[in-house]
This record gives sequence, structure tokens and C-alpha cells, in this order.
Amino acid sequence: MLNRTPLNWATMRRFFRIFSLSLTLLLCLLLAAFLWLQHQLRQLPITNLDYQISQWGLRQLRLEHLHFDYLIADAPLHMELNQVHLSWHWQGLRPQLNLLTLHQLDVRLASMPQATESAPKAAMQLPEHWHWPDWLPAQSRIDWLQLDLPCDQLRCIYQGSLELTHQTEQLDVSMQLYAVQHSEHPLSLQLSYQLQQHWPQLELMLQLDEVLQLELSSTLQAHSADLTDTSWQGAMAFSLRPPPSWLVTELARWQLELPELWLSQFRQQVSASSQWQFAVPPQLSEQWWQHLNGSMQLQLSSPSPLYLPDLGLITAELQASAEFNQGQLAPFRVAAGGTLTEIVVPEPLLAAGFKLPTLYWSLSSQHSEAFSLAALPLQFRLDSADQQHQLHAIFNLDLLAQKAQLEQLQLRLVQPELRAGDWQLSAVELAGSLSGSLSAQQLQLRSSSPLQLQAKLENPELSLQIAHTSLHLDQLQLDSRLATTETASHRLSSRLVFNAEQLQQPQLKTLDWQWQGNLSANSSKDWQLSSAGELIASSGLELRSDVQANTHQVTLHWQLADVFMLAGNTLASTMADWPELLTLQRGRIKHQGELRLALADQSYQLHSTTELLELAGFYDTTTFRGINGQLLLAADPKQLQLSTSRLAVEQFEQGVMGGPLHLAAQYQAEWDAPTAGILQLHDNELILFNGRISVPAMALDLSQPQWLLPLHIKQLDLQQLLTQHPTSDLTGHGLIDGEIPLIISARGVEVAQGRLRALEPGGSLSYRSPQAQGMAASNPGMKMIIAALDDFHYSVLSSDVSYSTDGHLTLALRLEGRNPAMEGGRPVHFNITLEENIPALITSLQLTNQLNEVIQKRVQERLQRPRQP
Repeated sequence: MLNRTPLNWATMRRFFRIFSLSLTLLLCLLLAAFLWLQHQLRQLPITNLDYQISQWGLRQLRLEHLHFDYLIADAPLHMELNQVHLSWHWQGLRPQLNLLTLHQLDVRLASMPQATESAPKAAMQLPEHWHWPDWLPAQSRIDWLQLDLPCDQLRCIYQGSLELTHQTEQLDVSMQLYAVQHSEHPLSLQLSYQLQQHWPQLELMLQLDEVLQLELSSTLQAHSADLTDTSWQGAMAFSLRPPPSWLVTELARWQLELPELWLSQFRQQVSASSQWQFAVPPQLSEQWWQHLNGSMQLQLSSPSPLYLPDLGLITAELQASAEFNQGQLAPFRVAAGGTLTEIVVPEPLLAAGFKLPTLYWSLSSQHSEAFSLAALPLQFRLDSADQQHQLHAIFNLDLLAQKAQLEQLQLRLVQPELRAGDWQLSAVELAGSLSGSLSAQQLQLRSSSPLQLQAKLENPELSLQIAHTSLHLDQLQLDSRLATTETASHRLSSRLVFNAEQLQQPQLKTLDWQWQGNLSANSSKDWQLSSAGELIASSGLELRSDVQANTHQVTLHWQLADVFMLAGNTLASTMADWPELLTLQRGRIKHQGELRLALADQSYQLHSTTELLELAGFYDTTTFRGINGQLLLAADPKQLQLSTSRLAVEQFEQGVMGGPLHLAAQYQAEWDAPTAGILQLHDNELILFNGRISVPAMALDLSQPQWLLPLHIKQLDLQQLLTQHPTSDLTGHGLIDGEIPLIISARGVEVAQGRLRALEPGGSLSYRSPQAQGMAASNPGMKMIIAALDDFHYSVLSSDVSYSTDGHLTLALRLEGRNPAMEGGRPVHFNITLEENIPALITSLQLTNQLNEVIQKRVQERLQRPRQP
């Protein structure tokens, strides 16, 4: 015993040294592992990390809880793991996980992460061997899974469980998930992922109650060591039944509103299936489809209509098959068809009354020759039962670029009636043929034949009716770039012909009209439109127009082709309210104008110029010639203004002959009272009987009941006046001045206190009438008067003038003078009252002149009318 004691103490000391060293190394390893774990966690976008270890050892770890926030595209994801159990075994110095269990996992996403553009993927090399990650546990289980997600303005909470089993060559996943409000309707997922000789085989089954079921099987297999003979085959089956009310409610929480119309018609199951088998190259390049080999089949059956956003309800039956050989299709067959109902119509057309009946659609292609995926020939048809609505398209579909090349698109639409505001169209028919291309980013269309729109047009507000209108768009080109709303742009150009047959409007005579010209429009953030053409009426009237429009303003400029009266008055042949008594026989009329309309407040500015050149003709019983001048019109929403700076009439005749006449005036009025404005007169003058009749510059307020128009008479030639008088018994000479105050009112024209007077030194009068000589033979007083007037030299001639609205003229005439051959030339004074009916006098004067047939007929008709009492 005494000999063994030293040995025991030495052994014990050695053991404690080894144990202490081992413990120190273990602690150092644990510290290093802890520090490494902390470093790795700091590399991750993890914040607010909190955990509590309840038990740990060399083969297991238990955490009471593990909480942290993980950032996904700046959207915080809060994770809470409770009662976590990890166990593993050691393979040498390397741990291998056996078990991962979580009693509860709560995941809360504060907000939905913003979508980001993914970088383009490089070519992918097909792995030679497929295997699981080394760290994957043999068994993983989450007993209680809760997802708290943002939906609309609320929170949507889902609960369930997840179990994952990993064996050497197989991975099985089972999951159930349900909304807390509908726990009796779970979404179940069963996934079986196997490795057959290191190549994957997938079986997936997804089921939501009895509403939705998806089954998918996929097998990838290599038949050679260098992977040059690898195949991928699989099958898919899908079925969808009418969604119950609980699912509709749940989808609505995610802002997925299912249309009531679709739900009411969804009664039968929708099913789809597909099978495929393809050869897979060792390396998948970006143009992998160029070497695609294999075949696939697709079947779809939807006896109840499906809802397509922005389109409507569609039923479909589809059978398709294709074989691929080095990216070429040979053969390729597709046969599909069904109905389209409740078609979504754009709001402006819907407001106009545009409707589409049930349409029958078909898509077909059957070719045995080889086709590229970039040029897949297809035919698409839309037809209504009555063949009133048709769309036939022949196009090549580019699956690679995701666009279609339209070889021919024939369109025909018929609508019984359309309305837009006060405009009404009936018997509307649109037909035409187009070609072009279509993709998600761009639409290009070209007219193969003129696009024609025909209709009957009415506007009761304008009292407008057109028996038949036709619009022809030829050389149509439409280019729309639809990348995004901000960068979208549209360009349109076309040759346009618009025909209006038997246009009826109270201001126009019933005629045929045609407008033809060019139309172009483009828009991006703002839009612009321009149109230039010519409007022609069957009367011969021609009008050139130019329209420029943009987001802010519309400008219309027009110019009337010169109207030559010798070739016929096209204005009178066109305008229903052309004055019936006005006839223009010679001369020319020019007219042009411009209208500027501000779209923001609907304000406008209108300007027009009418030029009269050497016009000659007659109005009622008055003839005229040599009318020259300009008429200007300006208007805005508040007022209008008419003016002429120098309107001249070379000569006119109505019983007496006068001219030239010079007029300068301006009229301004408010639109609320267009006939009650202010008339400004400037330098107006008439040459009559070699004298001048003028009106001083003044303003007339037409809102007043009557207006005073003073006429200033200067150097009126008495000889000229008497020469044009119908009697030849009175002659004379001299010059006369005077003032005639015209009073104009609703009753007519009248004169009160007008004055005429002879200019010094006077003149002479000679009255020699056989009838007066007969009266003088039996009357001594009359004999003296007749003798004095035989050669009367006057020094004073004055007269008061009055004129009534019934045309009765009264002259209170005073004469002072002498007859040199009578009683030594003693002075003689006369006070004479002369009365005359001016309309009758003018008529008699006209009958003594040479009149054209029209004026002569009008004068005779007035003489034959019974006089008004």
C-alpha cells in the first residue's frame, strides 16, 4: 500500500492536467463557435436579435425562444421561434443535423416589399449529380405556424403546420395552411422529391378544399455519362370548381374582387391537362429554345365561362399538340373555340350605347411543315350569330419575342344606334382590312384597304340631319408604344374622306357635302392633332380648312375659294337664308377666318374677313354696281364686333341714280343682346345729284327705342334733281344745302323739322305745262302765277321738310325772286306746299327707266297689290 500511493497521486495529477487542458480547449472551441456565429449573424440583414438557451450539449441544443427582424427589400420581417429543438450526431469532427422541431413559428410581415428588377440570368450548366444540401435535417417539423401578412388596410392571419422528412434519396414535404376565419377549409400541399440515380423526380399535389386541385409530376433523367442524352418528361392536371362564398370573401380581402356576373354563371368544372417530353442539352443558354427537341400536348375544357380582366367572360375548348426539332415546330396543331360574353367595352363607347352580342371565337393552326417559334402561323375568328360583327385575323405569333405579326385583319361591326352628346348615329357600320404587329410594348397597324364607317347622322340641337354619311380612312398608319403610362406614345396618320349625302339644316339648302384631306395625331404626355383638307358642296362651294390642336388649344383656319358671280353664286345655292331679294350678277367674294378655342375654360377668339370686289346686281328693285370693301368680324364668348373701314358702292339706282357711296362703321354688342349694341359711324358720304349727303361721325345706341341720324346735304344740283324727276314740265338750276334729321324706330323712318335752302346767288326755275296753260286761260290769278314761273329767277329758295313713316313727304316751299320779262322784273314771293308719296314716286320713276325683267316684274306686282286701308 505504501508503495502504490505515489503512483496514484501522479496519475491523478496527470488526469487533472489533461482534463483541464481538454476543458480549456472545449471552452475555446465553444467561444470560437459563438464568435463565428455572431460574425455570421452580423453579415445578415438581421436586427433586434434575442434568444434564450434552455439546454445545450454536444449533440443537441434547446432554445426557449429566438426572435429577430429580417429585412427583405426594406420591408421588415419579424420572426418568433419558440421552443426550438436541434439535435445532431457527429461524423468525425463534423456535425450532421438529425432533427429540427419548432413548437411555434410566428412570421409577421409589416408591409409588402417593393418589387425590384432582377438581373439577367446567365447560361446555366446542367449538374451532373443532384443531391440534397448537407445541412438538411433528416426530419423537420413546425407544430404551429402562423403568418401575419398585410392585406388591404387590414391584417390577414393564416395558421397551419409543416413537416419535412429527408431520407437518402427522397424528400417529402407536407403542409397545411388555413385562414383563421375559415379553419375548416385548409390548403394542403404534398410534395415528394426523389433522386433516381442522382436525378430528380418530382410529384406535387396542391389542393384547396374541393375548389382547386393541381397535380404535377416531373422527371429529369440522364441516359449518358456526358449528359448529352438527357430527357425531361412530365404531366400536369388542373381542375377548378365554382368558388364558395368563403373563398370569395377571403380573396376580396386581398383586393381580388371576383365579378358577380362570372360567379353567377360559373357552374361547371374547369379542367386542364398537359403532357410533355423534351431532350435537355447539357448547358441551358439564353437561346435554349433554338435547340429544343421533343413534344407536348395541351388540353383545356371550360364549359362555364372564365373571367378575363379587361375582356369579359370566355368559354373555351382547346386541343393542341406540337413536336419540336431543333427549335422548329413540325407538325403543329391547335384547335380551340368557344364564346365571348359580357365583353368589356371602353367607357366612352359604352356611354355612346355601343354593345356587342355573344361572339363565337376560334383559334386554329394545322401545318405539317416546319415552323420556327418566331413565326407560328395562326388564324383567329370572331363572329356573331347574325354575322353583323366579324373579326378575322391571320397572323404569325413570335413566341420568343412575345409579339404577333398581323398579315391580315378584317373587321366588320354593325350598331343600330350610337349617341355622343346631342349627336345621334343610326345604322352604323364599320368595315376595313388592316395589317401590322402587336406586342406588350407596341402596336402598329396599317390599312390594307380603306377603313369605312357608314351611318345616318342627326343632331336635334343643331337641327341637323344627314341621310347617309361615310368616312373613309385610307393610308392609315397607327403606331402606339405602350411601355408604361408615363412613356406611352401614340401616332396616327391617314388620308380621310368624309361624305355627307342630303345634308339638311335650316341654314343650308339640302346638298351633298364632301371633306377630304390629311389627318395626323400624336400623343405622349401631351397630344397634338393636325388636319388640312378641302370641303366641297354639290352647289360648287369650296372651302379649305386647317385644324391644329393640342392639350391646351384648338385652332381652326378656313379660306373660301373665290366666288365668281359670273360663274354662278354658289353662296346663294348653298345658304338657305340667302336674301331672296338679293341677286349678284358680277364681281367676286373672298372670305377667310380663324377660330382659337382654349380647352381649359372653353373660351374662344373668332376673326373673319370678307372681301367684296366689283360686285354688281340688284336688291329688290334697287340695282347697284362697283361694290368694293372689307367686312371684319371679331367675337369672343362675351361680345361680337362687326366693322368696315371703307365700303364703297360705285353706283346704285332706285328710280333715281346715285353714287359713289362710301361707308365706314363699327358695331359692337354683347351676345346676351346681339341687336342692342353700339353702332359707330365714321366718314359716311353719298354723292347724289352732283351733291353730297354725309353723316357726321357719331355713335348710335341700338338699345334705345329710336335713333336720330342727321343728314347733311351740300351743293345738291337742282338741275340734276329735276332731270331725274318723272315730269318734264319743270326745269331749273341752282345748288341746295340742308339738314335732314332722320328718326329711325320700329315704326320706320320719319323726318321732322328738316330744312333745305338754295345757295347764293340763287338760280332759276321754268314751269311750262300745257295743262297749266289751259287753267290760266280761264283764271287770271293762275295766269299771273304761270307767267311768273315761265322764267323765274330766284334768290331765295327754302323749304321745311317732313316725312312720315307711311312714305308721305311734305315740302313747305318758300320762293323769292322775279321774272325779267314780267312787269319790269318786279319781285315775286311764293309760298307753296308740295306733297308726294315717295314709294309711289320711286315706282313711277322706275317705270320710266329701263329695268331688267326681274325688277320690272317686282314693280308690277306691287302696283297690282290692293292698297292697305
